Amino acid sequence: MNISIIALTVLLLGSACAPGSAPATASQPDAQAGAPKVLTLAIARELDVWNLDLSRGTRGGGIDLLSTIAHNYLVAEDGFSWVPELAVEQLSVEKGTWQLNPDNSMVTTWRIHQNGRWHDGAPFTSDDLMFTFDVMKDPEIPNSSATAVRIMESASAPDPYTFVINWRAPYVDADQAPWLTPMPRHLLEAAYRSDKAGFPAHRWMSSEFIGLGPYRLSNWEKGSHLELTRFDQYFRGRPPLDTVVVRFIPDENARLAGMLAGSLDLIPSLGSGIDAALEVRRRWEGTGNRVGGSLSGRFFTVETQHRTEIARPDHGLADVRVRRAFYQAIDRQEITDAINQGLAPPADSWFFPGHELRPQLEASIPRFPYDPAAALQQLGQVGWARGSDGIMVHQQTGESFNVQIKADRATQKVASIVADQWRAVGAHVEEFGAAAPGDLEELSTSPGAWMGSQGFSNMYTDRFHSGYIAGPDNRWTGRNRSGYNSPRLDQILEQLVRTIEPSKRLPLHRELLQEQMGNLVVMPLFWEYQPFFVAKGVKGVGHVSERRIFDWDKE
Repeated sequence: MNISIIALTVLLLGSACAPGSAPATASQPDAQAGAPKVLTLAIARELDVWNLDLSRGTRGGGIDLLSTIAHNYLVAEDGFSWVPELAVEQLSVEKGTWQLNPDNSMVTTWRIHQNGRWHDGAPFTSDDLMFTFDVMKDPEIPNSSATAVRIMESASAPDPYTFVINWRAPYVDADQAPWLTPMPRHLLEAAYRSDKAGFPAHRWMSSEFIGLGPYRLSNWEKGSHLELTRFDQYFRGRPPLDTVVVRFIPDENARLAGMLAGSLDLIPSLGSGIDAALEVRRRWEGTGNRVGGSLSGRFFTVETQHRTEIARPDHGLADVRVRRAFYQAIDRQEITDAINQGLAPPADSWFFPGHELRPQLEASIPRFPYDPAAALQQLGQVGWARGSDGIMVHQQTGESFNVQIKADRATQKVASIVADQWRAVGAHVEEFGAAAPGDLEELSTSPGAWMGSQGFSNMYTDRFHSGYIAGPDNRWTGRNRSGYNSPRLDQILEQLVRTIEPSKRLPLHRELLQEQMGNLVVMPLFWEYQPFFVAKGVKGVGHVSERRIFDWDKE
């Protein structure tokens, strides 16, 4: 991104950054002592529904952060760990709240705070969690749930502040309270019982949301912004801010322009360009404004179509030998240098630098170093050779190696570099825009490759399990969008999610690396470095603490 574009956008936007009659931001001088504290931030996307477990759309673009401002969960992600939020404490084998039984079943017991309140003042109790469990287990309610819900056998609420789940098998991420985003029984049960087909579109999911977070929804101007005001009955105490204004600004230039113009107090980690972040940091030196950032724990990938009936060309990327060749044709160091300016390393697997298990697994990571000559040799062994125009042609079918790469605006630069490197070994690459957000069918039926990003836990749970292949039967909500199908991989993944003891998980991680990385189910490229932008006077905001919304404050 060219910073001159940002400067020009500042001039064009000026006071127009403020949507309609939205409250003034606290980055502007207060006219009088004791003026309301208003924090204004920008995210890239407008959410469809507040309960992301019932959404077919994305959690990216700041939507996941927005959901935590107005709502709370049993536990919340804090860096690379999960800490209690509505729960009094984390699950513990030692304390008996995480119980593994001799018959391979499991019991988890959550104890919740006794002073939790919904935004309408109703108490939050285990009965709400019981209702949530029933909804998520209901096959008539479309949702994005996966492995965890399937092996939750039953649940009970023995008292208002205790919620017990009986599992038919162990599940290693049970301490993340998967797929248990609390829903209010008193507001939703009647609608759930009377109209299950329309339940996911109930007005509570959008304009009339009532949550459990420190700030409650007070106004939503579709396509522009929403406002959240302090919830004085919040169980942790009185939140510091009077109002949080969230603007929906898809364009990165416009977001940064708002930050430079002083109409925004915060841009969270949305994957902003490194070049722009470094330039803004330089311009802000000595002002008290700051640009921070760190590795997010996610890595960028090339994902390919594995269904042979959809994948094109024939004998192309659906063949593991071809995938290996094209992975060796990618210079990952060049890509991360171009994108991250040396702030993030290339990725060779889903075990990020500094992960506690990486030293023990290093030797088990299959290696595919950048080697175009080896790539060409491998392609020749499976029938591909360059024609007179330099484009590879299959020697048996005569088909040219024509392949598509799809990318959204955030990954377009990465896709273009990959496309050029693939062209260098003889592929004819067409670059396309990504599927529209929420159009999971288009994404799942892409015939070539697409850019994406993965989280660490995706790779050892259900992301590429054959039981979750996206298709018409599950309304294309299956997480395995590329259609990878391997009984051996399924077996390893199932063992991993049901093995709690760390020493027994280690050999399974080694097997998973050999199976999933060895066959290049996805092609890791580089680790994500996420800058964030914070105005002077904003407190309690940082990469790890971005989701500690209750700690946000302003001078």
